[in-house]
Order: sequence, then C-alpha cells, then structure tokens
Amino acid sequence: MGEKRAESKSHFCLSCGRDISVIKDSVIFKCPNCDTEIARCGKCRIKGAEYTCKVCGFVGP
Repeated sequence: MGEKRAESKSHFCLSCGRDISVIKDSVIFKCPNCDTEIARCGKCRIKGAEYTCKVCGFVGP
C-alpha cells in the first residue's frame, strides 16, 4: 500500500545504502510518520532489515 516500484533516478536503500535501481523488488514509499520519501532495496525488505527515517526518527522493519 502506497509503495511504488523503484524509478530510474538514483535512490539508495535506507538500510544498506545500495542503489535500489539495480535490485529486484525495491520500493520507494512515504514514512508512516512524516511522509518523507524512503527507499528500500528488495534484499533488505526480504530479510526485514531495520531502517530509521532521517527526518523524524521513525524506526521500521
């Protein structure tokens, strides 16, 4: 919900820092707390790696 597929411009996973444009199942979505754009690579999503929003500090799986 609210997720969209990674687009061609460069975005980097908030958990691992990888360029998400080259990793399958990567997404860009809005922070549930403050609507800041968050990028997650497919690998970190699958393993449930934690991320922290750089704006509000929200922590997600």
